Amino acid sequence: MQSDTGGKYNKDGESRGEPSPARRLVCLRSGDYLGVEGRPVEVQVDLCQRGDGSFNIVGLPGKSTRESRDRIRAAIRNSGFRFPTLKILVNLAPAARQKEGAGFDLAIALGILVASGSVRGAGLGERLGRMGFQGELGLSGEVRPVRGALLVADCLARQGAGELVVAADNAREAGLAGRLDVYGVEHLRQAVEVLRGQRAPDVSDESEVKEEAVADYRDVAGQEATKRAFLVAAAGRHNILLSGPPGIGKTMLARRLGGILPRLSRREAIEVVRIRSAVEGERGCEFSWIPPFRSPHHTVSHCGMVGGGTRPAPGEVSRAHRGVLFLDELPEFSRRTLEALREPIEEGQITIGRASGSITFPSDFLLVAAMNPCPCGYLGHPRRACTCSHRQAEGYSRKISGPLADRLDLHCRVAALEPGSWIDAGSHPPGLDSATLRQQVAGARALQAARWGKGVVNSEISPALLLEDGSFSRPGLEVLRRVSSRLALSGRGFVRALRVARTVADLAGLQETGETEILEALSYRALPGGSLES
Repeated sequence: MQSDTGGKYNKDGESRGEPSPARRLVCLRSGDYLGVEGRPVEVQVDLCQRGDGSFNIVGLPGKSTRESRDRIRAAIRNSGFRFPTLKILVNLAPAARQKEGAGFDLAIALGILVASGSVRGAGLGERLGRMGFQGELGLSGEVRPVRGALLVADCLARQGAGELVVAADNAREAGLAGRLDVYGVEHLRQAVEVLRGQRAPDVSDESEVKEEAVADYRDVAGQEATKRAFLVAAAGRHNILLSGPPGIGKTMLARRLGGILPRLSRREAIEVVRIRSAVEGERGCEFSWIPPFRSPHHTVSHCGMVGGGTRPAPGEVSRAHRGVLFLDELPEFSRRTLEALREPIEEGQITIGRASGSITFPSDFLLVAAMNPCPCGYLGHPRRACTCSHRQAEGYSRKISGPLADRLDLHCRVAALEPGSWIDAGSHPPGLDSATLRQQVAGARALQAARWGKGVVNSEISPALLLEDGSFSRPGLEVLRRVSSRLALSGRGFVRALRVARTVADLAGLQETGETEILEALSYRALPGGSLES
């Protein structure tokens, strides 16, 4: 690594250019992130013996970065090292870019110790040249985890770093970047041991990752027709809307969807961890093969749903990337928040625009929404009377705009069960279980991969390609034309019905999509009480 004097480090970690004998300059690698992308930052530490003992950080540091001066001073002293009384100047390069976060603490502290001569050793300069550092320091010298460890590790690896020193709680996360030897440290003294070559890197093994338990569909009594709808949704990644009275299992059904979805590939799992790292990395992000499941409350803000803020961060639509976004009590969400879902549903990503530029977050999710049929929830209930007026019930359903409803492929009415109907069957009544449904989903996904390409599902296929290679029978298309006209389907609704029909055929292992599959697909878009018969 080059210093700003044009020279390299000598064996004591000093810049080997032509500085004044009373001045030492040390440069270390670190980084921050913006959105879900890491950005390399060079931490330049300069000590001058003719200084006044001041300690300044330049290079557009944010508030939390500026405050690191007091943390670093206390951490060095409480770790048993002498804090220099020289003038200290720290530059975070490139200086024209705003820096945020406490992740530079560790690099700055180590730079001060090396520049002041408190840390010496053979080959120190060479090790500094290939190492990166990220971590927050506590006042006693402990190294705390920070957000963005994986993002910084990945960008430093691309910049040529071979080793990375991070907080112990960030070590497994940073190790997912690959191409780096990662050292997890709990204290500043341990980081110094790494610099001296006295510690070995951590070893992580993804095969040791335990698969989390996911609730099983066999625990849901009855609702076999709704389970069938979830099977279709999982097989083709189709969005689904559940409508029915309260207390009949809509949330139970939605929370079990992850148990029948295919496990993530390594690339997809890394994408999920990158997003989590930018939002909750200070707790350490664990690798998982299970698709994420996000269920924001209906009071979530527009920014909380789609992302944003002064320093744009991923929202719920991005945190559900490669998984499920469940919106319970759909009409209770604000209209602005719901309408913002259109772009991520169609594009699989969301772009946040600011005066300083725009940031694009991935947001490819399966949307599951649930709602009551009216404000009181009992419209059409076989045993309880609805207390809402016709106007109230109609206004409640109108909170869901036509364009958004059109993007929900499956509209499923969940029936009310007879109270206690499952007691005689025991605590686990017979019915479709997650293992059986997962096997059917895997079989349908395999057929789609063979037809469209690896990882491509029916919900992503263009209308032209779908009609060309979807093997729709002529009688089936005639039924679709006739019934879709009666249902007043839009062009988008027509295409989505085609995609669902192809998924139904794949679940049955059929090459041709016929009338039966078309009618089942259209039944998921029919109005309550409506008929599909001619």
